[in-house]
Amino acid sequence: MDKVKILCVADGGITKELMEQMRELEQYGAEVKIVEDKDMYAMGPITDRMTLIEHNGVDAAPTCQALLDHCADADIIVVHVASINKKVIEKAKNLKMAAVLRGGYENADVQALTTKGVKLINAPWRSANAVADFTIGMMIAENKNIARSHKMIFEGKWCKKYTNQEYIHDMRKMTVGIIGFGYIGQRVRQRLQGFESKVVVYDPFIDPHKFDEYNVEFVSLEELLERSDIITIHLRLSEKTEHIIGRKELKKMKNTAYFVNTARAGLVDTEALIEALKNHDIGGAAIDVYDEEPLSSDNPYLQLDNITLTCHLAGTSCDTMKTSVEIGIEDLTRYLTGQQMINIRN
Repeated sequence: MDKVKILCVADGGITKELMEQMRELEQYGAEVKIVEDKDMYAMGPITDRMTLIEHNGVDAAPTCQALLDHCADADIIVVHVASINKKVIEKAKNLKMAAVLRGGYENADVQALTTKGVKLINAPWRSANAVADFTIGMMIAENKNIARSHKMIFEGKWCKKYTNQEYIHDMRKMTVGIIGFGYIGQRVRQRLQGFESKVVVYDPFIDPHKFDEYNVEFVSLEELLERSDIITIHLRLSEKTEHIIGRKELKKMKNTAYFVNTARAGLVDTEALIEALKNHDIGGAAIDVYDEEPLSSDNPYLQLDNITLTCHLAGTSCDTMKTSVEIGIEDLTRYLTGQQMINIRN
């Protein structure tokens, strides 16, 4: 029997050393080849590439030459941020499976893969724990003024009173609204249990009855906005979710409520959010993702005193890339041994 040929593309995120773990699949009759995307040599270029593709589509990014040069006889292609685009798909005549070792899979041309009958898998929860940890940190930092106090001390100021002084609460006294109850939203809720926070959830894409044992209350978006002291969003960005939080939604929030976004900037009307913060229509915000990155020196966010800003760090963890490879190996093992894959996308 011919060996299943697996072509893996390493980069500065999922390094060649990490990708070497894919050789575990050789015990199931695979032949693993590893090449490198030299353009994606570090997390800076990788983040820029991800943002470019998310905003402009897979064809906006250049084709990885190493992938194109070696894909002709590949049965399976495994990538991190290299694009599995039409050029690659057309050249890979034997392609049966594509694996994108990311939470999203925007760098794969899903339509072209589907047309050719090629299955696509990804690593949907690879950074879920990292983002959930970070999200809780952002809630506490904004409510307790941790980042603002840090900044002021470096500026020689000893500040004991802040804009939100009248509504700094213990987490156990706060209702947290989670918009989007996927891998990350569920882990945020898990962490909030330790704080004894009340949790309400809105997610139009899931069946709430599947989560009866989770000790959360599923409500409408309107009710969540009206009741929550902290709102955190964890939906995937799509045509259906773009600007799901706009002026109308922000108006429904308490004027003491905090809004946290560690997901995607496009889920929120940034102009409306800045206006709400400037007018103190809401209590504050903690933001990790932006319409344009990095922020320019004249960005309106930088003029606000009721916001905590971080530079797209939520998914950063030494464990994220390792987890990506582990998830990929698990599903590809299922494929090679004739079992049902878990993270299939088409």
